[in-house]
Amino acid sequence: MKKATLLISITLSFFLITELLYSQKQNYPSKPKDGQTEMVDTRIDNMGYWNRMAEKGLVPVAPVKPYEPAVYTGSQIDAISVAKDDSPDVPVTELTNVTQSENSIFVNPADNEFLLNSNNSTSWSGSSVGTLYGANSFMSDDAGLNWYGSEQGAGGSNWGDPTTAINLDGSRMYVGYIHSNGGQGVSYSTDNGNTWTSVISGIAPGGWGLLDKNHLWIDNSPTSPYEGNIYDAWTAFGGSNDEDIEFVRSTDGGVHWSATPINISSAVSAGSHNQGVNLQAGPDGEVYACWSVYDSWPSDETAIGFAKSTDGGVAFEPATRIISNIRGIRTSETSKTMRVNSFPVMAVDISGGQFNGNMYIVWSNIGVPGINTGNDIDVYIVHSENQGATWSTPVKVNQDPSGQGKEHYFPWITCDPETGILSVIFYDDRNVASNQCEVYCANSFDAGETWEDFKVSDVSFTPAPISGLADNYMGDYLGISARGSYVYPVWTDNRTGQFMTWVSPYITNNLPKPTDLNITLNDETGEVTLIWQFEGTKDFLYFNVYRDGNILGTTTDTTYSDILPDYGVYTYGVTAMYDDGESVPASGSIQWGDAHIAVEPVAISQNLVIDSSIIRIMTIENVGELELIYQISPEITSKKGGKDYCSASGGCDEYISRVILGDIDNVSDCSGYSDYTDLSTMLNMDETYDITVENGQVYSSDDLGIWIDWNQDQDFSDPGENVVCEFDNGGQGTYSFTVPSGAIPGETRMRVRIKWSGSDCGDPCGTTTYGEVEDYSVYVLGWLLVDPLGDTIQAGESQDIQVTLDATDLEEGIYTADLNITSNDPDNPLVTVPVNLIVGEDIPTLVAWADPAEICSGESSQLNADVTGGSGSYTYSWTSDPPGFISDEANPIVTPEDTTTYFVEVYDGLFTIYDTTSVAVAPVPGVCETPTGETQLCQYEQNTTYNTTGAIYALSYIWNLSPEEAGTISGGGTIGIVNWNFEFSGQAFINVTGVNDCGEGEPSEELIITVNPLPEVSLVVYDSVCINTVPFELTGGLPEDGIYTGNGVNNGWFYPEDAGLDWHTITYTYTDANGCENFAQDSIYVGECLGINEIVNGIHFEIFPNPSNGEFAVKFNKSL
Repeated sequence: MKKATLLISITLSFFLITELLYSQKQNYPSKPKDGQTEMVDTRIDNMGYWNRMAEKGLVPVAPVKPYEPAVYTGSQIDAISVAKDDSPDVPVTELTNVTQSENSIFVNPADNEFLLNSNNSTSWSGSSVGTLYGANSFMSDDAGLNWYGSEQGAGGSNWGDPTTAINLDGSRMYVGYIHSNGGQGVSYSTDNGNTWTSVISGIAPGGWGLLDKNHLWIDNSPTSPYEGNIYDAWTAFGGSNDEDIEFVRSTDGGVHWSATPINISSAVSAGSHNQGVNLQAGPDGEVYACWSVYDSWPSDETAIGFAKSTDGGVAFEPATRIISNIRGIRTSETSKTMRVNSFPVMAVDISGGQFNGNMYIVWSNIGVPGINTGNDIDVYIVHSENQGATWSTPVKVNQDPSGQGKEHYFPWITCDPETGILSVIFYDDRNVASNQCEVYCANSFDAGETWEDFKVSDVSFTPAPISGLADNYMGDYLGISARGSYVYPVWTDNRTGQFMTWVSPYITNNLPKPTDLNITLNDETGEVTLIWQFEGTKDFLYFNVYRDGNILGTTTDTTYSDILPDYGVYTYGVTAMYDDGESVPASGSIQWGDAHIAVEPVAISQNLVIDSSIIRIMTIENVGELELIYQISPEITSKKGGKDYCSASGGCDEYISRVILGDIDNVSDCSGYSDYTDLSTMLNMDETYDITVENGQVYSSDDLGIWIDWNQDQDFSDPGENVVCEFDNGGQGTYSFTVPSGAIPGETRMRVRIKWSGSDCGDPCGTTTYGEVEDYSVYVLGWLLVDPLGDTIQAGESQDIQVTLDATDLEEGIYTADLNITSNDPDNPLVTVPVNLIVGEDIPTLVAWADPAEICSGESSQLNADVTGGSGSYTYSWTSDPPGFISDEANPIVTPEDTTTYFVEVYDGLFTIYDTTSVAVAPVPGVCETPTGETQLCQYEQNTTYNTTGAIYALSYIWNLSPEEAGTISGGGTIGIVNWNFEFSGQAFINVTGVNDCGEGEPSEELIITVNPLPEVSLVVYDSVCINTVPFELTGGLPEDGIYTGNGVNNGWFYPEDAGLDWHTITYTYTDANGCENFAQDSIYVGECLGINEIVNGIHFEIFPNPSNGEFAVKFNKSL
C-alpha cells in the first residue's frame, strides 16, 4: 500500500466548495487508497451514487455558478428529409423548482401521438439541487405539443438512469431505473401513467456495489413469438457477475422477473469491465445487447461488445467484440464542462420493409474508427444484415467536414417500426464556440448508408454541471423515438438557467422516393448514365436530378444521362416531385479519374568527402487527372547492431495514458510494459522538440522519466540520454529537449516511465510496484534532410523536393536510407526511393550518362560510367530496369526496346559507388483513328474538312487523298481539308498517318467518299406570249419533277400579266436521289400583242399576234 495521505471528511457544507477547487480536474483511485475507508468507484455513472459519495465528503459537487445565456437561433428545420420546416422546442413541464436530465422517450405503438418521457429529476432551489426524485414520468397525447405528469419518481423515489417502453396495444407503460437500494427497478402503469407500480428487477449486490447503467426494452414485433416480453440489463459492480452485463426478462408485463440474472458479457474478457448496455428486439423475437468494453480503467471506450438470444432471452450465445480499436470519449472528454461517455446505442428494423431485421449501432469516436487520432469527435454507425454475424465499415452520421475539431456526442438512434427510417439525435458544436452546443438530428432512408443532418434545437447553449450534483453531471444520454414518420427527439439544456427537458417533434418525409440508383461512367467520354427504380403513384409529377446538390434537369423516365464537366468525385441524387412536395433522394457517387504519381530519379546515390554536403532534387509529378496528395517518410536503413535493451515494467495504478511527440500521438491503457516501437517520429539534429506525457491516474508524488538512446548502443546510460527527469509533480506534463549534434542518425529507442514516489525519475531498467513503461522509436535525420515532406500536387503539375545529404561530422562509411512516398495513387500507393551516401576522405566519384539519352526504336545508345578518384582500379557491374541487361564493361552499348533505367555499380577495391542513367526509347506513332467527315458529295464541291483523334506519340500528321484526279488535301495536324476537282466524280479515299522524329506510323484505315455526278437537265418554253394570255403550266423541263423559278412563275405555272412586258429567264432545277442538284434555263417574251389592222382596197385585214413565234392568224372582210 502506498504511503497514505490524510483525506479530511467534510459535511454537506462541502456542496459550497469554491469554484477554484472544483475547476481543478479531480482523479480518484479505483481502490481504497491514501487513508480512505470507502472506495469511490469512478467507473459508476449514476447520479444517485455520486450524490451519496458527495454526501460522505468523498467527492466535490458542482458549485453555484451563473449560467451563460442561451442564444435563440430559430425553430426552422432545413432538411429535405423532414416534411415540415418548423419545429419549435417544447418543454415537458413548466415547473420552475425541478431539474431534468438524462432523457428516455417512447412512442405508443397504438397511437403515434401519445408519448412517454422519463428523465432524472431533482428539486431545484433556483440555484442548486436539493432532493433527488429519480426517473419520473411525463406524457403527451397530442404529438408532444402539451405534456402532463409528475416530477416525482415513477412508482417512488429512485436513483434515476431512466429507460421507457410501451407495449404493442398501448395498454401498459414501463419506466426502468436504478433502485434507491442499489439494485434495479421497473415501474409499470396500466392507466396511461396516472398510477405506477414499482417492482424490483435486479437485487442489489450489497456492500459498495451497485447495478449501474441499465437499459429496458420490449418486444413489439407483430411477427415475434415473444411479443410483449420485457427485457432489462445493467452492469453489475459487485456480486458474482462483478464488472459484467447482467440480463433479466419478464413474460407477464413486468410483474415478475427472472430470479437469477444471466451473465451475457463474460466471453469478451474485458480487461476492466463492461458498461453502457443497450437492448433491442428483432422482428422474429431475437434479443440483442451491445455495450462498451473497457480493458483498463480509467480509459476511453476501446471496443463494442455484443450478445444475442434467439429464444426470447432464455439463453444467450457467447458474447463477441463486434468492433475493436475504437476510441470513445469517456476520459478524453469534450471541451464542454460536463462528464461524457461513448456508450453504444442500438436500433433494429422491424418494419417488414426492405431492410427488415437490420441492426444499427451508433457511438461517438475520436477521429476515424481504427485510426482514433485528431481533434474531431464524430458520430459513427455500423450495421449488420445477418443478426450480428458480420458488421459494416463505420459510416459518419454528422455531415459537417472532418478535421475542423468539432464535437458531436451523446448520439441516440431510433428506427421507425413502420417505415424503417433511421433518425439520430446528438449534441453538436459546429456552429458555435467550443464550450457551447446545439442539438442536431440526422435521418437516413437507405439503411444508414447516407445521412442528412440538421439543427433541431431553437437555441445554442453552454453545457455546465448541475449545481449541487457531483462528477460534472448534466445527464449521460439523450433520447429519440419514432413511429409512423412522427419523430420525437428529447434532450436537456440550460437555456433558462434551469436544467430542463425539451422536445422538438418533426415528421419525416415519407413521399415515395426513387430507389436502387445505379450510376455508370464511360471513362473515355465522362458520360454518366443514371438508372433507378420507382413505384409510381397518381400524384407523381416528375423526377429532379441533382449533381452535387445542383439540379441538372427533370425527367419522367427512370434514366438520365449527364456529361461530367471535368475529372473529380461527384454525388448524384434523384428525387420525385409531387403536388405535396419533393421526396428525399436516392443518392450515389461516382469518381472520374485518379491521381497517379511519377518520381524521378528512382534512386539517389551520392559520394561525399567528410564535412561536405550537397542538395539533390527529386521530382514528384502528378500524371493523373485528380489532385495527388503525397507524404514522404524518410527511413534510415543503415543501423547499428548490438545487444537488446534492458527490460522494464510497472505494476500500474498510475500509468501512461498518452504520449505526444511529433507524429506520435498514442493513447493507451495500462499493461505494465508496452512496446510501441512501431510508432515513430522524425527528429533533426540540433532542433528542440516538445514531448507531452499524460498520467491516467495522478498522484502528487508520481515521477516521470524519459530516455533516448542517442548513440544507439542499446542502453540509456550515456550522458544526455535522460532527456526528461521530473519528480513529485504528478508524473505528467509537457517538456522540451534538444537533439544533440553527435546523435547517430537512424532509428533509435525512446523509453517513457511513470512511477510512484522516490523523488527521482528512477531507472530506465527494472520493475516498479506501481507505474508503467512504454517504448517508442525516433528517427534522427542527421545526414538526410527532406523538404517538403508532403503536399498536394494538381493534375499535370510537378514539385521539386530538396534532398540534403550532409557528411558533416560523419565517420567514413556507407549510409543508406529509403524515402517512402505514400500517396492517393490507387495503382501505386507506395513508391520507395533508395538513398545511398558514401562518405570518405578519398573516395571515388561516379557519373553515369547515356549518349544519346533518347533514341528511336531499333537504335542504339552508349552507356558511360565516368569514375574519378579512389584507387584508380575499377570493376563495373551494369543492370537494368526492366531487367534483362547485364554488363561488366565500363561503356557498353545498348539497344533497348522500351525506355530503360540502367544501374551501374563501380568497385575500386575499397568503396562501392552507384549511379543511374536512363535511355528513353521514342516509338514511332501509333495508328490514327479512321478520319471522320462527309462521305457523300456532289460534283463541284469546293472543299470539305476531315478530322482524326490522332495517334499516340505523333507530333504531326500526313493526309493522303486518292486518286490524284479527285483533288488535293492539305493539313499537318488532326484536321485535313480537301480541295476537290470540279470535274471529278466517283469514289475517293482518305487516310492519315502519324509522324514523329522516329518516322511515320502505319496509315489509318481509309475513309471512302463518293462524289456523285450532277444530273443532266434541259428546259424548253414558249418564245413569246401575250400579256393577256391566260396563265399556263410550264412543262418543258426534264427530267420531270423539278422546280420552276423565275419572274411570273408560281408553283410551276407562268403568269404573263404578273411577269410584265419584257424578256424573262425561266430556271428549271432538278435534284436527284443522291441529293445532287443541276439546272437549265430558257427565255420567254411577254408582249402587248396589238396585231396589224389595215384596210386595203376596201378589204379590212387583221393579223395577230404581233409579234409572234411564226404562227399567227389572219382575219379579213369586205367593207360595205
